[in-house]
Amino acid sequence: MAMNVLGVGSGLDLNEILDKLEASEKNRLTPIKAQQKAVNNKISGFGKLKSALSTFNSATAKLQKKELFQARTVIGSDNYFTSTVSSNAQLGNYVINVEQLATAHSVTTNAINDKNIALGNNNSTRTITIQQANGNRLDISLAEDETSLESIANAINQAQIVNADGSTSDSTVNATIVRSGTNSYQLVITSKETGEQQAITSISSDDNNLNSLIGFDINQPSTSAMSQVVEAKNAKFNFNGIAINSSSNTVKDVIPGVDINLKAVTTTPQNLTITADNEKAQAALKEWVEAFNQLKSTISTLTKFTPSEANSDKLNDDNGPLIGNSTLRNIDQSIRSIFAKGQTGEYSVLAQIGINMDNNGNLVIKESQLEDVLKENSEAVATLFTGNGETGIANEIFAKVSSFIDRNGSIDNATDGLNTTLKSLDKRYEQINDSIDKTIDLYRAQFTRLDVLINELNSLSTYLTSQFDMMANLKK
Repeated sequence: MAMNVLGVGSGLDLNEILDKLEASEKNRLTPIKAQQKAVNNKISGFGKLKSALSTFNSATAKLQKKELFQARTVIGSDNYFTSTVSSNAQLGNYVINVEQLATAHSVTTNAINDKNIALGNNNSTRTITIQQANGNRLDISLAEDETSLESIANAINQAQIVNADGSTSDSTVNATIVRSGTNSYQLVITSKETGEQQAITSISSDDNNLNSLIGFDINQPSTSAMSQVVEAKNAKFNFNGIAINSSSNTVKDVIPGVDINLKAVTTTPQNLTITADNEKAQAALKEWVEAFNQLKSTISTLTKFTPSEANSDKLNDDNGPLIGNSTLRNIDQSIRSIFAKGQTGEYSVLAQIGINMDNNGNLVIKESQLEDVLKENSEAVATLFTGNGETGIANEIFAKVSSFIDRNGSIDNATDGLNTTLKSLDKRYEQINDSIDKTIDLYRAQFTRLDVLINELNSLSTYLTSQFDMMANLKK
């Protein structure tokens, strides 16, 4: 309210004078604002630097895996077998002949016209025993009302093997009911796994009625109640002329790093070719180079120097926020020093594998040279990056960059220091701003008193002037 009537008594524009004084006082905040802006720009700059370093380190981490440079591609006949290879598989051409596939043993009962009718005797309990060539023995206890085909199948599937130590394990056979015709059902018992050692050697029961239905002896098939429908067989095949016998159609480590899944008997020899897959390594190296160049671009932007105008005592506003910063300079030099350092191995520097640094500090890939060295000696390329697990370009760079970007690393320490400075500046700004407000309040009070005084003096002057005029008129 006082501002609105200030100057009414004096006739002076005291509000304008007060505004100019306040603007002059506010100039005391200008240096602090400039410092706050500079500190905020530095904090933002370190955020951008940390992001670029994180991206670079993620790309570097991929090069720490030696398996990347040992990737394999396998070519074979999917009609007869499929193959998977790991990084330790030896390159080469192999010939495969599949003579026989592994099969799971399967036996069946004669047909019964009702799968739910009781087939056992009148005893309250009975036991069915199933034995296999591998020594497994499965005992199934059945109550008087559990002797139908359906009940027997369910009991077999739920039973467990009791081991010598008293522990239990899942059964290695299963049972199912097959509807083989109108009102015709058969119980089929099958080993869960393939191979001769999984063969069902005998099935018997202390219930003579059941025994006449499910009794089986692999050595006496002609007198057995159940009949064999699928013989238990091992897989037989030749790998480069070497005969191999396997209980499963999936054969692990036929040679180190090579697994084969047999699908069908071959009619002619089939080829299996293992070659190096360098595309993954090339893609990872390209990603790494691009990430470094982006990091270098970020550093250049953050440290950009633009000369000030002639005779100017102010820095150019286009300068990077981290120009001259020791933390950033140390980060840049540390990474470059690893590039320059020679590694132990056939290839000691990046230039030997086709990765060079141009005049602008960017990495450039010579595609043909990199492709050739990966094809000729991918193991040496792997050693250049992975070393002994601690040495190597990738391991050393990852460790160094991690020390910059991890919690309490160099960047966090620098940012924490800047945040402390910013808080101090904010407090100082608040203190000076409060001081300015108090000064302006003091000026306003003084102007108010001046306005009142001038108004009083003007009133006195008017009064005296009127008195003098009256006296002058009396003398006339």
